[in-house]
Amino acid sequence: MNKQVLSRVERSILRTVSGPVLLLFLLIGGAGCQAEAPVGDPQAVTSRLVTLLQDSSPDVRRTAALSLGKIGHSAGTTALVEGLSDPDSQVREYSAWALGQIGEAVNDKAAVRLAGALGDQHQSVKQAAARALGNIGPRQPVIAILTQALAVGESGSRHAAVEALAQLEARSAYPALRKALTDPEPAVRQGALAALGELGDRGVLPDFRERLLFDADPGVRTEAAYRLGKLGDPGDHGELQTLDEAARHDASPGVRLWADRARAFIGPPMTEQEVDDEE
Repeated sequence: MNKQVLSRVERSILRTVSGPVLLLFLLIGGAGCQAEAPVGDPQAVTSRLVTLLQDSSPDVRRTAALSLGKIGHSAGTTALVEGLSDPDSQVREYSAWALGQIGEAVNDKAAVRLAGALGDQHQSVKQAAARALGNIGPRQPVIAILTQALAVGESGSRHAAVEALAQLEARSAYPALRKALTDPEPAVRQGALAALGELGDRGVLPDFRERLLFDADPGVRTEAAYRLGKLGDPGDHGELQTLDEAARHDASPGVRLWADRARAFIGPPMTEQEVDDEE
């Protein structure tokens, strides 16, 4: 998922290279002529970029945030956290992305502020924050914020929260993720299936079977089939019967395909005349 954000960021750099980026590098280069710090020193360059993140031009602020992410030095953390409140939505998005590039060096206070960006009014900011949280790694205060957002946030925030939880593989979120399997939004239900699947707990397989057989959304049913295939046990007749039924009778060709693949991946057992022709 981080690749999707990175490609967007790099496309943005290419789109702006003839204007603000060139200006930014000229500014950095000019500052680099000073004797006290070499141009290539990451901390020195980060310091200059932090100043430019306060520039009156949104273009310069955007490019400064992108550049801070490219460098990935923790000295940029505080300024990037402030960037999450910038009036320009792209500056907020790029600041969130850049914090993810700093990764595990981001402190807990900054991580909590980043989690707060899941409530941003722009979906692109929410998604960048969710992916960045996945790079930063599990922090208990952040998990608490994510589970709360999953329970009471609006649909975009719930989707971003469940995406972040899937990357963090946080076992403490297990009850909230199970509850999210009945969320009114299909994208949230699908994300909850993925997050629970990443935890690898077979105790949730009855819920996966229920989603596969009865969920109204084909994307959710496809995810359920895929996750059953990854966690399934050839000795569990109930799982195999569920996949066989979906492979034969689901209304969606895509669901039938993934159910058939999941069944093949789990492998043989059943017989006893295929458990009495599936009773």
